[in-house]
Amino acid sequence: MYSTMVVFVLVVSFGIVKVIEMFSADEGEVPLLDGSTLQQPNTDVEKQGEDWDTFTGPVEKTINLEVVIPEINMIQVAENGRVDISYFNDAIFMGDSLADGFRVYSGSGSLDLRNTAATYITRQSLTPRSFTQPGAMIDVGDGPIDPWATVEQKNPGKVYVTLGTNALMSMDPQEFIDSYYVFIDMLKEKAPNAVIYVTTITPTTGWKAREEPRLSFDRIYQANQLIAKMCNEKGLALINLYDVMKSDSGYLREEIARSDGYHLTPTGYQEWLDYLITHTVYNPSSPYIPGSPYARTI
Repeated sequence: MYSTMVVFVLVVSFGIVKVIEMFSADEGEVPLLDGSTLQQPNTDVEKQGEDWDTFTGPVEKTINLEVVIPEINMIQVAENGRVDISYFNDAIFMGDSLADGFRVYSGSGSLDLRNTAATYITRQSLTPRSFTQPGAMIDVGDGPIDPWATVEQKNPGKVYVTLGTNALMSMDPQEFIDSYYVFIDMLKEKAPNAVIYVTTITPTTGWKAREEPRLSFDRIYQANQLIAKMCNEKGLALINLYDVMKSDSGYLREEIARSDGYHLTPTGYQEWLDYLITHTVYNPSSPYIPGSPYARTI
């Protein structure tokens, strides 16, 4: 009996050793992801200029287009040199009170969007549904206008959209993003030649987030993830204003916050403009300023 047990133990031990050896084989021979290969980032700047919705610029970028909710920093517009303010001459800005504040306070001196031919379709309390309801008219200061007729007439090269803060006051994040998809589909139809930039929802101060549950940290985070997913699916350029404005704790920095806890001071809007100037979809014909890595030389 004892000898039989010894033989049994030896046989089992031998089997275990073989199994270990099998899994310890040269890992280089194991195919990656069932035979697939790593996709190398495209760094052809001319190609990126043609396919702006796939590549954000010469900076190497990898992205999994199949992800359900991508990380914002995976798809946000990369820093691509600094453009001259004239870049915005063929731009339309659309959005709520934060976008309207940008119209009023962004820039000073030579870096002032009021020195450009940019068009604004902005007003407080706007949501995606404000634009998509039948017969929508937006009062931008000189009386109501048809926003879509204006977009078609201008035929913009770029459209910057800032919506969400007001929408979250009346809709949950999923309802908000559903209405946003409808807005984007209409915008792509009316501005077929435009690069569409969509901004994330900016943070609120900590006290505002605690006081107003509809603008809580979690609610804004969820909405921004859904915005990133929409941009990923629709080929839109994502401008990550949330990270520009937030403190280390994730809330709006007090020094650039107005007393209501979510609108911005002129300094905050200047930071916004500076970010737009340095984060554009790469295009070799863009007016990069002298000294920028992509500025044309004569």
